Amino acid sequence: FTEVLFMNNFWIVFFKTLNRTLNMLTLASVILVFCLDMWLFDIPAPCQFFVACGKFFYGVGLSFIAAYIFYLITVHYPEVKKASTVYKVSDFPAMAIVTNIERIFIDMAKKQGMDIKRENLNEKLIKDILSSTRCYDDSTLSDIDSQGKIKAKNWLGYIVSVEKTYRSFINGVKSLYSQLDSEYVAAISEIEQCDFSQPIMAMLLRHKTQQKSQQNIESITFESGLEDFFLELYNKSQVLRKIIEERRLRYKY
Repeated sequence: FTEVLFMNNFWIVFFKTLNRTLNMLTLASVILVFCLDMWLFDIPAPCQFFVACGKFFYGVGLSFIAAYIFYLITVHYPEVKKASTVYKVSDFPAMAIVTNIERIFIDMAKKQGMDIKRENLNEKLIKDILSSTRCYDDSTLSDIDSQGKIKAKNWLGYIVSVEKTYRSFINGVKSLYSQLDSEYVAAISEIEQCDFSQPIMAMLLRHKTQQKSQQNIESITFESGLEDFFLELYNKSQVLRKIIEERRLRYKY
């Protein structure tokens, strides 16, 4: 059943991705050749010029049909088959980039007792979550300390870990760049080039040195300019999500 479904999806993609202009020219050639064979060659020609024109366009029509069939077999079929495979392989690491970025805000909300779905995320909600998340509080991630004990990471350690994770998935897609379309590659490259944890850490270090007491340091949240780094990364991840979902629809995987 799965194999039949895959083949049905393949042929849907095969025909949907054909060039419309090429299809129309081929259809016109088929109609021309059919009409010449069925009726026009039987009509007496007023002079040899019309006979020659008829034979010329008949030959052109047949040649175009033959070329189109050759194109389908040797070019279009292999390209569609290859693209379906490549985009299916790239889907997991590419979507993992997106989900890891979205997870930042879902986990922050979870720690505050809120159950936020990915579909409900928006800039206003993200700003609210960031403004109520203290940078040095325990996050949802844990690590093993030097004494071998499990200890919760603070949110700074959390975003560093998440960035390492989504960058590892970016590296997983890079080997497929030459076979992916430019829009897909550009969306991933935008995320790769986005500075995230380092500028946040640098800004927080400046905030930390300006605070006079430990209590003030512990109360620092991800607002006052820090939210811009999060929002930039989130918006770029949503561009990639949209492209991935479009490719899923196009190639039916």
